[in-house]
Order: sequence, then C-alpha cells, then structure tokens
Amino acid sequence: MVRFWALAIVTLTMLSIAAHVIAEEAPPSGAAPAAEEPPIGRVYHVDEYTQAAILRYPGLSAAEADIDAAQARLREARLSPFMQFQGQARFFVAPGARGTATFSPDPQIPWSNSWGPGGEVSIEGAIPIYTFGKYRAGKKAASAGITAAEFERDRTLTRVVFDVRRAYFGTQLSLDLQAMISEGKNKLRKAVDKLDARLKADDPRVKQTDFWRLVSALSEIESRESEALRLEASARAALEILSGLKPAIVPECALEAVQSEVIELADHVDRALANRPEVHQLEAAHAAKDANLTVKRAGYLPDILLALRASFARTPGITDIQNPFIIDRGNFAGAFAGLVARWKLDFGGTHARVKAAKAEIESLKAKTAEAEQGIEIEVTALFEHLQDAKRRLASWTRSEKETRKWFVSAGQGYEIGTTTAMELVDAIEAYFSARSKRLMATAEYNLAIAGLEKATNMPLVSQKGWRPANCEE
Repeated sequence: MVRFWALAIVTLTMLSIAAHVIAEEAPPSGAAPAAEEPPIGRVYHVDEYTQAAILRYPGLSAAEADIDAAQARLREARLSPFMQFQGQARFFVAPGARGTATFSPDPQIPWSNSWGPGGEVSIEGAIPIYTFGKYRAGKKAASAGITAAEFERDRTLTRVVFDVRRAYFGTQLSLDLQAMISEGKNKLRKAVDKLDARLKADDPRVKQTDFWRLVSALSEIESRESEALRLEASARAALEILSGLKPAIVPECALEAVQSEVIELADHVDRALANRPEVHQLEAAHAAKDANLTVKRAGYLPDILLALRASFARTPGITDIQNPFIIDRGNFAGAFAGLVARWKLDFGGTHARVKAAKAEIESLKAKTAEAEQGIEIEVTALFEHLQDAKRRLASWTRSEKETRKWFVSAGQGYEIGTTTAMELVDAIEAYFSARSKRLMATAEYNLAIAGLEKATNMPLVSQKGWRPANCEE
C-alpha cells in the first residue's frame, strides 16, 4: 500500500507543474480519455471473494488434515495402552525323540534320528490397571494437540480473510487513483499539444522551457500510471489466486469507508486476549506441558499391570510327555495370568526429566505473558491507526468537497477573466491533493478495521457490511 500512497503524491506534483500551462492555454474542464473496457465476467464483492477463498485455500485444507491427525493420536492414546500384546508363531524341523518321563533310549540331542516338522504359537502382553496418572496424562496431551490444531485452522482462516480484503481494497484504490491520474493526464496532454502548436507558430508568449517542463511532467505521470496499472494487475492476480474466481472484477464504484461496530480500545484488547487463536494455542501447549510433568513424576512409581501369556507347541516326531513337572520343549500348552509391577529404576534420570518438565512450564508461562504483551501492543497500534485514518478521512472528505467548489469556480472564473492563472493552479492542486488523500485515508480506514478483526478474531463488520453502501451491481 505504501507504493499507492507514493504514486498519488507524485501525481499531485506533476499536476501542479502542468497547471500553469493548462491555465494559460485551456480551461480545466475536458473529457477524460475513454477507459479500457473491463474484462467480461461477473462482478464479485469482497465477501464473495472471501467465501470463495475460504473454500479453496490450501492452508485450510492442511489445517483440517492436521486436526484429523491429532484426533487419530487421541484415539491411539486411549486404545494403545490396552493393546500391548504380541503374538508369535514358529515353524521348525527337529530330530525325533522317544521315551517316557523316566527313561529314553535316545541321547540328549538325537542327531541321527529322523527329522520332522513342528510348530509353536504364543501370545503375551499386559493390560494396565494403575499407572499413577500416566494414562490420563497421555490422553490430556493428545486432546491438547487437537485443540492446538483447531486454533491453527482459525489462525489460518483469519489470515486468508485479511489477505483477500487487502487485495480487494488495493484493487479498488488503484482504480480510483488511476481515474484521478487519467483526469490530470488528459489535461496535461492537451496542454502539451497546444503548446507545441504555438511553438511551431512562433508565438512569442510561449517559452520553450515551459514545453520541456510539460513534456517531462507528462512522461513522469505516464510512468506512474504504468506503475498503477502494474499494482492493479498484482492485486487482481492475488484475488484470482486466493479465490479462484477469474477474471477478478470488482464493482465499479467509488471506494467507501465500511461501517463498523464502535467499541473502546480496552474492549478490543480484552477481545483479543480472549479470542486470539495464538492465545488458545498457548493454553493448549500449557495443558500438554502439565501432562508431560505428570508423566515424568510418575516415573518414580511402577506401573501395575495384568500380565497374560498363553502358548501351544506340537512336534509329532517327539514323544509327548504328559507330566506338568517335566519341560517338554516339543509338546506343551500353557497359560499364565497375574499382577506385575513394572518399574524403571532410573531415578537419577527421572529427577532430571522432572526438573526439565518444570522448566518448560515456566518458560511457557513467560512466553504466554510475552505474547499477551505483544497482542496488546499490536491491537493498540491498529486501534490508533484506525482512529488516525478516521480523523483524516473526515478532514479530507470535507476538504475535497470544498476544494471541488473552489476548482469549479476557479475554472469558470478563468474562462471569463476574473481569476488569475496562479489562483487556478492553487485550486487544481488543492482539489487533487484533497481527493487523493481522502482515497488513501479511506483505504487505510478499511484495512485498519480488517486488521483489528484479524487481531481480535472478532467481527466488527457483517459479511455484507464490507460492500459499499451505495454501489449497485
């Protein structure tokens, strides 16, 4: 937007240079050159561009995928501790073995006997009964991940809405500035042509230096108009890329200030601290850090588990000894269930991990306080920018209205000889200055409101309230 402001200021300077010759050679009236035909297509308002951008913005799709991933992690945290089982199946060949529980004719490893197939199937695992808070903390951390992902989606949403509005009002401002430039350029070109004709006719009242000054001014203003066209094209391209609506056509109506809810600065700050996605993300991070501390502290204590094990093996070539007190490695079946206390005895490491978890929480508290200060500073700056734009808008609107009267009156007076050239020049410069500054203040006012909405994550204007009040399709 700074480039727009510079563009208008340079344009006013060029107009003031040209006004002296225009006053000598032609009245300030004159038809502006026909504008280029806009591309054929539907006209969309800012709220329509915004809705289209929301539906297709890749960052929002990524945020939705992140939420799905966080929800999956929560399901894992709920179910995975109860599914800590593993199964094993073995298939093998082994030498045959004969005998009873008290006698066998074969050696301990009967290599020379016939070899045959065998197999074993087993399953074992444990179900947590009490973990001293580890299970609940895991679910709490996973839930905090979902919250953080959801507010990241909200943060992305506020950013894309602001980007669309910035591109939209940038397009409108560039068009209004182009209209102002075109009006001055037409008068300037007409004056150049007439001055050139008089120089060729050897008119003694015309100076060559005036012609050179005028041509230089015309070249400068044409280059600035080219820059305005480029900036307009960039803003339109941004609208098309964000919204997918092509061609991006904005209503052909003057840039107007939107009507917003009027509240005090303290209320804006309170809204921001209560609704900013970043604040809620920090709260979610705090919940996750608390859960992490719980897990680290619980490392001093064991996990109480219900352990289960079952196995079955069968090898046809080995005699099945039916005695529970004899280990038959080829043929057996067994099951086990009981309570187990599983304890990690790394107390030194656990102490260090607890200390680190506490430090992370303190660091997060400090970062949260820092973020709140930053939010308050940001909202205050935007609010004061809005108030500044509002005051300037009122002042330059009044000035534009009065200098327009002065401009018309001076032009008419010069035609009948009651107004001097210098008075006409002053009127032209005052009118175009007030007009451009009113446009700038209007755009800044609208963008300040859009910025406050983004900073507070609360609407100040209804969706259709962003449309100009007196603008038809």
